[in-house]
Amino acid sequence: MNPFLIKGYISPQYFCNRLSETDTLISAIRNNQDITLFGHRRLGKSALIHHVFHKLQKEFVCIYADIWGTSSIEEFTRELVNGVISSKVFARQRFSEKLINLLKSIGASVSIGMDGLPSVDVIYNDRNQKFKSLEELFKFLNHLDISILFAIDEFQEIKKYDNQIPFEGKLRSLTQQSNNIVFLFSGSEQHLLNEIFNEYKMPFYQSTRMVSLGKIERNAYYKFIISQFKKAEREVKPEIVDHILEISHLHTYYVQAISNFLFSQETAPSGINEFNVLFRDFILEKSVFYSELPERLTKHQFSILKGMAKSGMMENPNSAHFMEISNIRSSSSMHRAVNSLLEKQLIIKDNDKLRLYDVFLEHYLRYTL
Repeated sequence: MNPFLIKGYISPQYFCNRLSETDTLISAIRNNQDITLFGHRRLGKSALIHHVFHKLQKEFVCIYADIWGTSSIEEFTRELVNGVISSKVFARQRFSEKLINLLKSIGASVSIGMDGLPSVDVIYNDRNQKFKSLEELFKFLNHLDISILFAIDEFQEIKKYDNQIPFEGKLRSLTQQSNNIVFLFSGSEQHLLNEIFNEYKMPFYQSTRMVSLGKIERNAYYKFIISQFKKAEREVKPEIVDHILEISHLHTYYVQAISNFLFSQETAPSGINEFNVLFRDFILEKSVFYSELPERLTKHQFSILKGMAKSGMMENPNSAHFMEISNIRSSSSMHRAVNSLLEKQLIIKDNDKLRLYDVFLEHYLRYTL
């Protein structure tokens, strides 16, 4: 098995470090503190959550719901109910009459997917039933004589729903009344999470402990990669591992993906030059994802992306050097385009510098300029 996972969580054996973050979350959860976990996408939030689940599985029934891509209260409720069904809550209840009554009360139907797992669909005949369904779900969980850890991933999506403020108020009220449930809200858009948890007039204002997820420390990741190759009795050059950590900006998903690619090679590259030849082919395979990007951006926006691909990390977009390589003459044009790219999450701030969010896109543009 390739030990560098690029999706899901298996066990601590394939999980790198995050010792302090794990301890912080576990301490907060054991002390009944709700948590908001922020980190850029693909930095390892979901894996960390499941790692914490693994550590606490004997103390809590752990429920996970990913609401990424949901656009309504109905879809939010559906994902929460599916999270409950997929958890050990459902296994313990064994399709009890109480659970079946719950599904009826929220207007839900259960189907079995191709993977053999149950899935819920929630259909509302009455718009006013939205909140009632959430009330019924939390009432069911609150009446269970168990401690529950409920993680709701990409929680900032609720800011994009219609009726958002009344919904936040109702959800805050329900979470406050849930004495046997610790909530772990995680998200990847900091400005939206700040609106939810740090604005005085909002229902969730300062209701959780805020935890920020940074990068895994470079030396820890270096040792992890070397050890995984050694366990598999596979050869890897230390300078190539250093190079991977450099070109990935230590962004967790990209470290994992490039290491996964390296591990998959039948013959280990002899050095960085040989690795770069393989890596270039690996990146150019992704042209299908990136070839239409110029058509979705303005000329200025795409010029800035190309300039950042050349620069790697960029401190001041209004510097004479960067404006020259981006072919933009006006600082106001630069300002507008950079803000738009930040909003589209095509670029991010990384240690007070700007870079492309998608590390593979950075290398693709560098190879194809």
